[in-house]
Amino acid sequence: MATTTTRITPAYSSPHTAITIPLTILSWNISNAQPSSSSPNPHQRARESSRLIRLACLEANAGTPPSSRRPSTSSTSSHGSRTRQSPPDIIALQESPYPTWGDEEFGSSGYVSMGTQMTHCGYVDLLLRSELARTSRPLPLRVGAQSTQQSVISDIAVNLPSVATTILLPNRTRVAVSSSHLAPFKENEALRAYQCQSLMKILSDECDNCIVIGDMNMRASEDKMVEKFDNKSWIDAWKECGSDKSVKFTWDSFVNNYHDGGFRFKARFDRCYVRGGGNDGLLGVNYYGLMGNRPVGKEDGGGSRGDYLSDHFGLVVKVDVGGTATVSEEEKKEEIVDLSGDD
Repeated sequence: MATTTTRITPAYSSPHTAITIPLTILSWNISNAQPSSSSPNPHQRARESSRLIRLACLEANAGTPPSSRRPSTSSTSSHGSRTRQSPPDIIALQESPYPTWGDEEFGSSGYVSMGTQMTHCGYVDLLLRSELARTSRPLPLRVGAQSTQQSVISDIAVNLPSVATTILLPNRTRVAVSSSHLAPFKENEALRAYQCQSLMKILSDECDNCIVIGDMNMRASEDKMVEKFDNKSWIDAWKECGSDKSVKFTWDSFVNNYHDGGFRFKARFDRCYVRGGGNDGLLGVNYYGLMGNRPVGKEDGGGSRGDYLSDHFGLVVKVDVGGTATVSEEEKKEEIVDLSGDD
């Protein structure tokens, strides 16, 4: 055996090099981590729900392609086979049961909460992997109440039901990300529009590359409100990836019997909108899928076809963030690569 040493000198035509950073974002309304009405053993499920939700989130990236515009209906929430994969970079939670729940459940897995905000039901939370949290800054989301809103809902408008942060990525591109739980019910369409547009304006004023994700409680009739806002600069991630109907609905009470009785319907309550471009870089969606969309398995105390961990299915969205990083003098020096082979 002999070792051949080859000297490789990178060809740098400028002090900058283009780098694309992939990010995986998960969003899930976890229904306050309460057991499904279809759970065979509600008392046991109440004790196990937090653990099962945490595992479902950490494993949501398993089996998804690294870069693809094709949607996926694959789910890791059945817990049948647990594969070691990179966990999501960002976890956006809605209906977290109390402010410190996210830190308690995900802190030991290397996540840092960027803050929580009380909403009409539970709390929203935004968790980043620790390496991203080190270059992040929470973004205040307090706005003035809209005068046309009734006084009974004006307080909701003052503190947006969202948590947001800016992240400086290794390629020098800044991205603003938020986790949201907008006002519920059909009659609150005007309030949702105000909340959504206020949030989008705050984020886009901060930087060019933005991700708004969460339980938006939107109906199909509200699509145009977002698509026409800010000179049509916001993109619906589901539509960007082909509008595949198999991953359209995040609420499906025909198959998910989380609630006992009630009207059965399907809805795309949970959304992801992105905005990217400008001098700060480019943000593009390359994958959109669902998670938490399979019943809990028998090995985890399930067994009923309608038994799910939440009344919502979660989103898994992958984006590529372009940018230009400065090449240091050390990086310009000769790199030594050892190639070992038979003599």
